[in-house]
Amino acid sequence: MQTDIVQLLTNMKLNIAAVEQGERRAAVLDEIKADCVHMLELMKLFLISERDSYYGYFLMNMTYDVDFSSRSIAGILLNRFPPVFHTNPLLLGKFTLKEILFIVCHEIDHIVLNHPAEMVKSNPERDPDTFERFNLAADASVNDRILKEIRDEHRSFLSAPEGHISSAVLKKMFKLRSVRPLESYLYYFQLIQNKLLPERAQQPQRMLLAVGDAGEGEGEADESIITVGNCGKPADHEWNASEDAEEATAAVRELVNAAASLMNDEARGQMPAAFLQQVQKLNKPTQLCWQAILKKYVGTIAAGKHKTRTRLNRRQPERFDLSGQQDEKVLKIAVAIDTSGSVSDRDVAYILNEIVAIIAGRKHSLTVIECDSEVQRVYSVKTQADIKKNVIGRGGTAFTPVIEYVNNDRYFRDALLIYFTDGYGEREIPRPKTYRTLWVILGNPKDLSVKEPYGAVVAFGKE
Repeated sequence: MQTDIVQLLTNMKLNIAAVEQGERRAAVLDEIKADCVHMLELMKLFLISERDSYYGYFLMNMTYDVDFSSRSIAGILLNRFPPVFHTNPLLLGKFTLKEILFIVCHEIDHIVLNHPAEMVKSNPERDPDTFERFNLAADASVNDRILKEIRDEHRSFLSAPEGHISSAVLKKMFKLRSVRPLESYLYYFQLIQNKLLPERAQQPQRMLLAVGDAGEGEGEADESIITVGNCGKPADHEWNASEDAEEATAAVRELVNAAASLMNDEARGQMPAAFLQQVQKLNKPTQLCWQAILKKYVGTIAAGKHKTRTRLNRRQPERFDLSGQQDEKVLKIAVAIDTSGSVSDRDVAYILNEIVAIIAGRKHSLTVIECDSEVQRVYSVKTQADIKKNVIGRGGTAFTPVIEYVNNDRYFRDALLIYFTDGYGEREIPRPKTYRTLWVILGNPKDLSVKEPYGAVVAFGKE
């Protein structure tokens, strides 16, 4: 298997060298893409065969996206399902096999440790300097752990790329008196958050090289294809486009639990203590009330044309100040109500009145779906006057009919699904194809029978 991986990488490097010399034929780019995806697939199997099998199980729950125009070497996109391992092979392929394996494990560690959500919480203003400090701190935390594994457990198939960040590097970079190794990102972030960043002029930069596109004038740069030559300094991690920490955490929880469900007891036992602690932390029920979560969700769904900074400009990724525009949208909410007998008519009225009040003044479309063991009634609500006083049902409980109802109607693709229930129903459900899903449990959130809810789970309560 390792021999096959080496051959694929060797072939990639030959084709990458041709691209850097101006080759732009589709056949060459397609071959690089195919070799890259095949290499990642074999790496997945290779990692599963090693003692560090948990990395392979995480890759099993991802797809791959090859983007020749990306300035990011690699990253994991959480805003898609399943999550996507995103890479530019023209940048990734410049590393050795051991370094690429290190990069893959490095990116998985960032996700498992929930760094995308932590980054959002630590930098709400999206200040580029704060982002850079966070990235340095997170890299030091992750790399220290992997380097320790290489030393202590003889991970000879891994090698840190030249210029990698560690706690020792941070100490030298910021002239710190003392730095403890093997700490969390927060420890390093607190050490450097008020420190001046090293002058960018002193940081190593690759020289810009104009690469001609086939058929274009000599010396004309091709900005659509990013190579080492015209990349400058590669962008930091491309994790996801969300600015919502709860949403990012929910995506991480899904990935971690999906990977853990595939592992046998031996593989699960090989997971580092930090990973096991993170699994427990991610699955700890939230104490936030559903109204607070809903207000946050509503605030992230656009209703009208507005500027956004959720996506960086491809041509100028270092410009965090540049904003784009999103097209006008109608705020769509589907409210599913468990009418098996656990929800009183009074609670139903309170729930719907709360939702109408929260979305008041927004351009919205609210759909109520009443369901016990099957969908009993569907109707629209524009004002409190439209709310039905008595629900229909009082039979058994099933969640699948609601999920199938919204999945079969493309109208709900960009809707928020809110499901009010006591939690007792099926253990497995189809994945909702809605924009987001919020489960509101009338009792303890732990009572939700669904093994994988595909969204946030909170307790019902009145503010």
